Amino acid sequence: MNKKHLTVKKLNGSNLKDVMSLQDRIIAGLNPDEQHFILHRTERDYMKSLNGKTSHMLGVFDEDLLIAQIVYCLPENNEQRDMPEFKSSTPNEELVIFEAILVDPEYRGSSLMKKMLEYIEKNEIDSKRTHSIIQIAIDNPASWINALHHGMQITKVDQDPTDGVKVIYLEKEINKKQTPYTKFIQENSTTYSMLLGDNIHKKIPSLFMKMQHLIKTGYKGISLNKETKSLIWQKEPNEKTKSMLFNPLEYKKLERLSKTGTL
Repeated sequence: MNKKHLTVKKLNGSNLKDVMSLQDRIIAGLNPDEQHFILHRTERDYMKSLNGKTSHMLGVFDEDLLIAQIVYCLPENNEQRDMPEFKSSTPNEELVIFEAILVDPEYRGSSLMKKMLEYIEKNEIDSKRTHSIIQIAIDNPASWINALHHGMQITKVDQDPTDGVKVIYLEKEINKKQTPYTKFIQENSTTYSMLLGDNIHKKIPSLFMKMQHLIKTGYKGISLNKETKSLIWQKEPNEKTKSMLFNPLEYKKLERLSKTGTL
């Protein structure tokens, strides 16, 4: 393993053998109860992305060995997209959908997932794509913690409508700029710290219930505190509380500045 020679590149049909080999290596290293962490895709499935129009693949190589890969979709407004149950009101042309993220077990802990997500958002999309979304099994905490480190937030926790697996939905507003209004909201939001501890897997059933409750009451998971091993949740103040916390006229100016750039 030589991490000094890692390269990132978009994949195509010539990389099919590399892609299947990486998937096979990862599946071989999973326990039976972890098999649902990844969707076992066929060569035909992958070719739809390797030579796709709106579905694409990115890979990370250590010299000639493919060690990480991701499928990402840039859906158009006239097509049926994956995960229609999440962000259904957002037009397809504004979305980036991340899927099928695989990292060679020998390279875990190298932040490869985060690096691939950042690369795609910086190099593979245009300004119309304002939101990225992803769905991850709740009992695969390594992946959803990496998504949180990338700046994504947990805004939905449910069961996948196709197979019933308990999943976490995360989203990120791409290239979101900090404004006086957003800073005010952050500073006056209510936060809650959810202890994850050393063995997250044992707590998965209770975490699922707690996460659902927090989201129903207006919270969203925003970050991980490594020192306390806790997931930080945030709830924005409602309109009445905003008026009480801040002069209503000044608050309206901040809100207008955030939306239009002018007072």
